[in-house]
Amino acid sequence: MTNTFDVTHYGAVGDGESDSTAAFQKAIDLAGEVKGAVIVPPGTYLCSVLYMRPSVCLCGFSGWGYRETGGSVIKLRDGDSHALIDMSGAFGARIRDLQLLGNHCLGENSCGIYVKWEDQESRLHEDPLREDNCLPEKCQIGFREDSITVESCYIKNFSGDAIHLERIWGFTVKGCMMVANKKNAIYINGWDGWITDCIMHTNHGAGIYTDTVCAAVTLTGNRIEWNRNGGINLVNSRLLNITGNYFDRSYGPAVSLMGQREECHDITACGNIFNRSGRYRESFKENKYENCHLYFHNCSNLAVTGNTFITGNDDFGDGGEGPDYGIVCSALSSCAITGNTMKSGALKEALVDLGGHRGHNIIKDNTK
Repeated sequence: MTNTFDVTHYGAVGDGESDSTAAFQKAIDLAGEVKGAVIVPPGTYLCSVLYMRPSVCLCGFSGWGYRETGGSVIKLRDGDSHALIDMSGAFGARIRDLQLLGNHCLGENSCGIYVKWEDQESRLHEDPLREDNCLPEKCQIGFREDSITVESCYIKNFSGDAIHLERIWGFTVKGCMMVANKKNAIYINGWDGWITDCIMHTNHGAGIYTDTVCAAVTLTGNRIEWNRNGGINLVNSRLLNITGNYFDRSYGPAVSLMGQREECHDITACGNIFNRSGRYRESFKENKYENCHLYFHNCSNLAVTGNTFITGNDDFGDGGEGPDYGIVCSALSSCAITGNTMKSGALKEALVDLGGHRGHNIIKDNTK
């Protein structure tokens, strides 16, 4: 019995014209029976939505760059599809070394990769590895973590998010490029993730976005640039490590943390570079302070230190220089904003304190 399944053996044709959906799904389903791998040889394959299976690796051959198309390409065929690849329930699945194309933003809200749990109860189970679990029984959880991985993929031109993660626990996005999608590079409603070494570029939404919750996520070594709804734009989020990233020419703030139903709390933002933030967006008409590098409201236990801030305009000297403000903060509790280098970091004010704080905060010793 083989554990490796080549999609071309089941009728997939990489000519960019033939419908290869059935062939891909057949290979994925067979691989799911043995927890195997699906191989995608170089070529361009047209597919409608594909459903991943647990512990299956869908892998191709990388051949892409900022403007290059090559290697193994899967292209969205059907604008009615909610996604090109649906990983819901595909515990432990992995997608790597593929180029996923939205076919010039086909459809209304089609995502590149999609995960959604309609009902948390559906993930309850008896852990088959409980005897091997090193955690004390009282610490073991009653549901399966998704533990999906997306690595070394290029995801472009989808009418929805490049990656949409709805009610997810446990995920890794590594070494991917998400570019020119009509919504966000990554939408998160979930917990326990790693987003590392990625490029999020010219998406119409944010680089990373949530309007619900993003918690226990590590964000390191990413390049987040030219996204029209900011770089990292989060509400009601917590337990975040935002370290060693490069932000360039964000529309509005490079990082916005807004406590709405509850505080944003227990967050570190250290060792990042914020370059040319505050490119114009319509919300500036209502709130001029969004023309900034960092915007914090109703946050607690937040540490912001060791970051570098730079003003500038577009690559060819147009587009308006920005931002007007460096760090804008209000309604903080037990936060530290200190030790940041802000020379030439803002056109008007390096640090704008709008007050309303609670308890003891340290906001000092930032160079100007």
